[in-house]
Amino acid sequence: MTDGEDPPGCCFDDWARSESRRARRVGADGVTSALLDGLARVGLTGRSVLDIGAGAGTLVVGALERGAARATGFDLGPGAVEAARGLAAERGFAAKARFEVGDGSVADLPPSDLVTLNRVICCYPDPGPLVDHTVAAAGRGYAFVLPRSTGPMGLINRAVLRVGNLWFRARPGVYGGYRAFVHDVGPIHDRLVAAGFRRVHAEHLRLVWQLAVYARVEATH
Repeated sequence: MTDGEDPPGCCFDDWARSESRRARRVGADGVTSALLDGLARVGLTGRSVLDIGAGAGTLVVGALERGAARATGFDLGPGAVEAARGLAAERGFAAKARFEVGDGSVADLPPSDLVTLNRVICCYPDPGPLVDHTVAAAGRGYAFVLPRSTGPMGLINRAVLRVGNLWFRARPGVYGGYRAFVHDVGPIHDRLVAAGFRRVHAEHLRLVWQLAVYARVEATH
C-alpha cells in the first residue's frame, strides 16, 4: 500500500470476529464506551448515527441501546458486516441498524446527526479525504479516536507502529498490505473547524488513544 491509497479489506473480518466474541461476553470495550459517553455530550437520544469502520457493530449497537433512533455502519470487510448484522439482530435492533460494505472515504454516506470514526483514521495514509468526506455527512456532531501523536506517548506509538508495520509487511497473505499510522490531531482539528464544528470534549484513553468530540457550532447554542 502506497501513500494516498485506501486501506485494504485484509484482516478486518478476523478482527471483527474477535470483537464480536468479546461483545457477546462482556459488551463494548472501554474505548468504544468512552466514545459513546462523548456522543452523549452532543446529544445521542433520538439521533441518527453513522459509524465508519464499524467492525462487529459494537458502537452501532451501543448507540441504539443508549437511545439513538437509527444507526448505520460501514466497513471494508464483508465478514465484519455480517458479524455486525448478527449482533444487531441478537440485541433486537435489526430494524434500526444498517450495515454496508464500503470505504468511508468515498462511499455514498447517508446524512446523519452524528458521525463516528473509532480507531479508523489510523488506517489511512492520508486522513484528509476521509475526514472531509465523512464530516460532510455530519449534521450535529463528529467524534473520533486515534493514536496519541504528541509527547512521550506519541513517540512510543510511532515506534510501536513501525514495528507493527514490519510485522504486517512480513505476512502479506494475512494482512494484504495493511499498515497503521500515527497522524497529528492538529490538521484534523483544523478541517473540522473549517467545516463549522467546535471541539466540546477531549481525553486520553488507556494512555495510547486520543478521543475528541465535536459539535456543529449552531448545535451548541
